[in-house]
Amino acid sequence: ETTPEPTKSTETEPEPTEPAETVPEALTVLPLPAETVQFSFLSGAGGWSTELVLNQDGSFTGQYHDSEMGDIGEDYPYGSIYVCSFAGEFVDFEKLSEYAYKMNLTNLTTENATGEEWIEEEIRYVASDPYGLEEGTEFILYLPDTPISEVPEEFLIWWPYLFEHDADPFDT
Repeated sequence: ETTPEPTKSTETEPEPTEPAETVPEALTVLPLPAETVQFSFLSGAGGWSTELVLNQDGSFTGQYHDSEMGDIGEDYPYGSIYVCSFAGEFVDFEKLSEYAYKMNLTNLTTENATGEEWIEEEIRYVASDPYGLEEGTEFILYLPDTPISEVPEEFLIWWPYLFEHDADPFDT
């Protein structure tokens, strides 16, 4: 009588492997609450503002204006307005927190060359830089509805009484 030979399995045990490193997913769009969001940077007392419409892909358009109605001349008795129409793109989005994203400015263009002047309806217009964007390349976006506790003091300094619930900034 012969004993059958044991059969060898053709399946092999998987070799132990190191756990795979998790690579953060690159953000190609910003998590905005709508397809576009308008942001404003302004001073009520100074008569200037920068308005920016940001798209989820980081592209944007905007306008800056600063009215200097006392800056008059013979051809422009109604004053001067410094203006800038601009467009650009933010890239390389990096999530910093639930409410904040770092991004880099690229492709910033303006409609008119800085310093270009023209007169319309007796008002002098002077092409300017896009105030608030002209000196930086790295920006932090705080999403709408970011709690005040998540915003740095340097951001809040523009209107310090706005966020004090017991204080009325217009009460003198």
